[in-house]
This record gives sequence, C-alpha cells and structure tokens, in this order.
Amino acid sequence: MRPGRAAIAAALLLAGCQMPAQPPASTAAAPVDLAARLPEEAAGFLRGATTSLPRGEAGREIGYRTPGLIAAGATVELYRQPGVTLPEGAGSADAEAAFNELVQEALRPVPPRRMREEGRFTLPSRGPALLRCAEISGSYGRERVQGLVCAGAMGGGVLRLRVAMPRREPPPADARAFASAILAALRTP
Repeated sequence: MRPGRAAIAAALLLAGCQMPAQPPASTAAAPVDLAARLPEEAAGFLRGATTSLPRGEAGREIGYRTPGLIAAGATVELYRQPGVTLPEGAGSADAEAAFNELVQEALRPVPPRRMREEGRFTLPSRGPALLRCAEISGSYGRERVQGLVCAGAMGGGVLRLRVAMPRREPPPADARAFASAILAALRTP
C-alpha cells in the first residue's frame, strides 16, 4: 500500500475505534472554592466573616451586612453532601428540599418572632431557574421586619441565602439585587 493510502486507511481505522464521547466536565466545586468567588460588596452589602456551618456539614457560611444605623443582614450558606453532586438549578428534589426546609425555618414561630410568606419567585428572572426564593415579612418583638430566603443547587452542592432587615420605606437594601449579585458571582468561574 502506498504511504498516502496507508495514512488514510489508518485514519479511517482510528476513526472507527475512537474512545466513546466523554460526558461534559462536572461543575462540582468545593464550598471553600465557591466561597472564595463571593464578592466583598454585593448590592450594597459588605462581606463579613466566613465560618464553618453550625450544623457540622462540610460547608461555609458567609455573612453580609449593609452599613448604617438601619442595616440589613444576610447569610450565604454553601455546602455539599459527601459523594453527591447535584445538578445545577432549583429543579432537583434535593434543591426543592433545601428550599422547603429554609422556608419552614424562616416561618417557624419562635418567640418573639412571627413571620409569614408574602410570595415566591425564581432567579434569574430569565432562563432556567437557579434559585427558588420566598419573600417573608412579620415581626421580631415589636420591630416590623422583612426578608428573603432562597435555595438552589450550585457547584454540585446547595446554596442557601437569607436576607433580613427592618421594614422601612424605602427599604434599607434591595434583597433581590443582593441574591442576584451572589448568584452572578457564583456562576462566574
């Protein structure tokens, strides 16, 4: 066989014996790596301390707060179950369970707290839902408060986000803008 034809035959033979296509690379990331992506400032909230999760899960809790006398506070929790990689978004059973648990925690009557759910939405507002959110309001003692809780799967694990602030007009912060900024930061590699 001539050298040109041998090369063509070898290429055709190799083409028929290619390795099976590999699945797309996993988007899994350790909570500590995701926490490193979070900004120092997000929609007027300033980043505070990063701590281990209080429940003993392998994860991180990152605090945020607005400056000023009438402040809003927020926490971002990132955690992964060992050996489990969740599909990104709000649609999986695990993401739904994380959201339902977060809403139940926020609404659980604990004296002097009384809260109620005001409405639900997903983020981002266009495209596939990555976070499921609930707006909440009520009181801590005599102080009227409002807030937001969101959850979804990000980086193979769970993202939970809480925002709480006094109920004022205008509000001391934009909770939706904060949640959107956190989501955008985590989606940027």
